[in-house]
Amino acid sequence: MKNNFIFFLVSPFLGFIQAFKHYKEDWAKNSVWLFVIFYGYTMFRPEIMDSSRYVAKLKELYNSPLNWDIFVANFYSEESSSVDIYQPLVTYILALFTDNGNILFAVFGILFGYFYSRNIWLLLDFSKNQRINRNMIAIIAAFSCVIGFWTLNGVRMWTAAHMFFYGAFLLLVYGNRKGIVIAALSILVHFSFILPIGVLLFFYFIKIPWRILYFFFITSFSITTLNLDSVRSRLESIAPDFLIPRVKSYTSEEYVEVISDLNATGNWYITYFNSSISWFIMILFTVIYFSKAKNNSYNKSFSNLFGFSLLLMSIGNITALLPSGSRYLLVAQLFAMALIYFYYVVFNDKEFKKWALLFSPMLVFYIIISIRISFDTVSFMTILTNPILATIIDLPIPLIDLIK
Repeated sequence: MKNNFIFFLVSPFLGFIQAFKHYKEDWAKNSVWLFVIFYGYTMFRPEIMDSSRYVAKLKELYNSPLNWDIFVANFYSEESSSVDIYQPLVTYILALFTDNGNILFAVFGILFGYFYSRNIWLLLDFSKNQRINRNMIAIIAAFSCVIGFWTLNGVRMWTAAHMFFYGAFLLLVYGNRKGIVIAALSILVHFSFILPIGVLLFFYFIKIPWRILYFFFITSFSITTLNLDSVRSRLESIAPDFLIPRVKSYTSEEYVEVISDLNATGNWYITYFNSSISWFIMILFTVIYFSKAKNNSYNKSFSNLFGFSLLLMSIGNITALLPSGSRYLLVAQLFAMALIYFYYVVFNDKEFKKWALLFSPMLVFYIIISIRISFDTVSFMTILTNPILATIIDLPIPLIDLIK
């Protein structure tokens, strides 16, 4: 515990690096947790990103306080678009004391950082009794980048994602039913997790053969077209009244056009970086499916995690064809990379390890581009300062300015 606060006071970023080097130590995961909180305090928040909007709302509530009864009445009403509780509630409470956006995102970092660090160590704990090789490092690093700490900018969706993963992992791998409760609480952070929770419950209570799940996965991977109008109509017909405004906003023609324009103006490596991990997962899942090692020693935890990963990846591949639907694919990729790491560590499958090594350049490419993306919000203050200096200096200059 002492190491956590020493690193945090001297250099949270150094503590973050040392945590992975000494991952077997009890203090390691908490160093990552503290670093994420510090990142929230020092992050660069561009005007075009969600974080800037949340800070603007904080200032608005601070300068024009809202009556509690009116604030509560906004939730789940047809007139309001507020269908999440976590972010508005934290913002409202903090607005009673401050309009400082740094403090707001440091507080957001508490919950996000807790689940982010715990999820990484859920995997690392499987390898505490063996030496980690380069392949394992690449897999765990890619897992850490799928929804990296820098996604705190989109605090609602990605905090919910890590909460959902943590709860679902406890349920699927350890059979701990409190995982259902934790996963279900993600709905309070982002309403869209109704879908992943529904998939989890469906998988848990209705057993589907691997053959069907694998066929569904391969089919979904090859789908390239989808009728958006039919999907919009179907969603609007089954969604509760208070969710209909959100469904319409996420599937409207205007929103589709905005997303398309953003994708068109993105750098070439963004497209390939997304494809690289998808292809890596597809190839390694196929190797696992046809391997004999998994059949020689039955493992219930692996069976649950593999089956659910196949199902969620299939759903993710389909929803990725919708505007913003790729967010579900990222959630699915968390489970997929966790499954690959689990299989690598638990099963002594030499053939699988050869395939993982052969296609590891895909993961290296993915990790490099992920780190590059983090430069948009990771600031020089995040890397070079500490909590003491950060309270004196407030110049969050993004690392991307270094390479532009």
